[in-house]
Amino acid sequence: MKTKTAQDLGLKRTSWIPEYWNDTQIEVWRCVDDHWDLLITKNVDGFIKYIHPDMIGYGHESPIPVDRPWLHKWVGFWTKNTNIAICELRPIQIKIHGDIAILQYLIFTVEVNAEGGKRVIRRYTMTWKKGSDRWQVIGSHNNLMDETLRH
Repeated sequence: MKTKTAQDLGLKRTSWIPEYWNDTQIEVWRCVDDHWDLLITKNVDGFIKYIHPDMIGYGHESPIPVDRPWLHKWVGFWTKNTNIAICELRPIQIKIHGDIAILQYLIFTVEVNAEGGKRVIRRYTMTWKKGSDRWQVIGSHNNLMDETLRH
């Protein structure tokens, strides 16, 4: 039996997934990939549908905790002022606990805005919860990798 590749699965922002992933892990990752694709294509309303109403977290872009209303505001601003030239999602691991998934991954982007272009590498730990029609983010923490900060 042939192992499914990222291309076989129709993933848009991911070029590799672990061969040993089960169907649930792949289902969660499809949501991650679609979630980021919606952000990069500036579909803020589609992006927000992947955020649980009770989501909490921390992001590198905010000194205060992040929630769904804050993300809607921030993503709306960010997508108006930033273009993504290229993006790669790289999974590290997914642990499934019933209807909860804990993910760790990296995302590499080349971002262009009024200040110019820059390479950005972010490291994420996210908690997703299975909803009635999709997995949604309920907890998130990310930070910029050191290479992003060096010029």
